[in-house]
Amino acid sequence: MTAPAVRPARARDLPLLAAIEDAGTPMFEEVLGDLTGDALASPAPSGEWRAAQPGFLLVAGDPAVGFAHVVDLVGHAHLAQLSVHPDHGRRGVGAALLEAAAERATLKGHGSLTLTTYADLPWNGPFYARHGFVEFAADDPLTAQQQAISDEEERLGLGRHGRRTWMRRVLRPHRSTAELEAFLPALDASPREVGTVRAVVRRPGPGEREVLEVGHLDLEHGLLGDTWAERGSRRTPDGSAHPDMQLNVMNHRLVEFLAQDPAREALAGDQMFLDLDLSHDHLPAWSELHIGGPDGAVVVVTDQPHNGCGKFIARFGKDAMTFVNGPEGKPRRLRGLCARVVRPGPVRPGDEVVVRRP
Repeated sequence: MTAPAVRPARARDLPLLAAIEDAGTPMFEEVLGDLTGDALASPAPSGEWRAAQPGFLLVAGDPAVGFAHVVDLVGHAHLAQLSVHPDHGRRGVGAALLEAAAERATLKGHGSLTLTTYADLPWNGPFYARHGFVEFAADDPLTAQQQAISDEEERLGLGRHGRRTWMRRVLRPHRSTAELEAFLPALDASPREVGTVRAVVRRPGPGEREVLEVGHLDLEHGLLGDTWAERGSRRTPDGSAHPDMQLNVMNHRLVEFLAQDPAREALAGDQMFLDLDLSHDHLPAWSELHIGGPDGAVVVVTDQPHNGCGKFIARFGKDAMTFVNGPEGKPRRLRGLCARVVRPGPVRPGDEVVVRRP
């Protein structure tokens, strides 16, 4: 039987979604036993609540017999819920919704689609594995948003019914270790004494990026309009923003290579991208970068490390994170460097960057 067509949810579909999700509880009870009072049997959130979250809702059929809810997390999409009414099960509805969700997330610019699920229930982990999802490795770090999801699942006690796991489907092919190794000569050819600003990006809120024609560096606030001060730091005793981590600076050649699409370059999360050799050998801590001429802004490279994390994996893949944090990447500062402003002023793409070493 042909699966019903998948389409974006409309207002008239929203009242149907909670009932579709709740109808799946007996499937869990057949395997797990009575779930009275259990979080798995709690009433589902309303379709209106789901529609209000950042992301998108897809439904199958008219009237809807299944839905997929995808939320936008920092750097990737997350499948928050996939539900098909049992009366329409085993007809390809779930698969059709899953493929449509992956396609739409790709069109929105996401590099991967994640989810959490029971690893061993047949219609959970094994189903997603058949559709291109792979479990996170044990050493894969979670982003703060992903950790919050796991913490909530633990609070609800979902793990009492079986192993919960994170899974990921790559939507855009990430660069492999072999490709990164082959790209090293291009990175090593970056200018050493006089470079160029290629992009200035501020982060006005969590997960938000604003590419600027002109940015303004400030002694107290770093890049004006950026959330550096609000983000705080684990490296200060009181959790306040670290003064030597006002700015994150990355080699533009690398982010261009990793992103494979100019629209995705800003996802790296750094505020400035330079065509400049950022390696420790050529740019030791406390070197100054004079930007935009003798009267322009000046930033100083600090000794604070800038490492790849779970968000970097979500955006550019595990091979990339391992590489930038590895023996080839660390000396070259491929993940970038930390800096602070020592002379305020404007910065813009095309500005000359002159190195003055200590």
